[in-house]
Amino acid sequence: MSVSQLLAPNGSQAYRPAPHAPSKIRAVGIVIAARDQSDTIAKAIRSVFAANSYCGWHNSLWIVTVADACKDATAKVARDAIGAFGEVLEVTARSLQTAHRIGTSSLIEHFRHVPRHALLLASMDAGTELRCDWMSSKLHISRPA
Repeated sequence: MSVSQLLAPNGSQAYRPAPHAPSKIRAVGIVIAARDQSDTIAKAIRSVFAANSYCGWHNSLWIVTVADACKDATAKVARDAIGAFGEVLEVTARSLQTAHRIGTSSLIEHFRHVPRHALLLASMDAGTELRCDWMSSKLHISRPA
């Protein structure tokens, strides 16, 4: 007998968390702003792919990397890592906040046919790696045990 059954009053069901409703999200767009981060950008992009793979989600994923005033190979490294699943914009805004806004505008344009309520937009920095369960938690997808 489990602890929850021992603690439940006689005749009542043991506590079980309520299942999440299926996600209504049809597309995920992620902006990665970067400045001279050729050494970390590929890891950041791979972490997005790993999170997507972990949750087993099969809808649209698009990554926009905004290389802002880069003097190194950030844009090239990002293009190699993204492949056909996004785009790299090279700008000279000299502001990561502006770079994030430019990337968000690009994502919204890319997903112009997706209703806003069905679109998950996220921003991250090039030095950040997503946890593998990040996308599952945002999309309310349970991994099988």
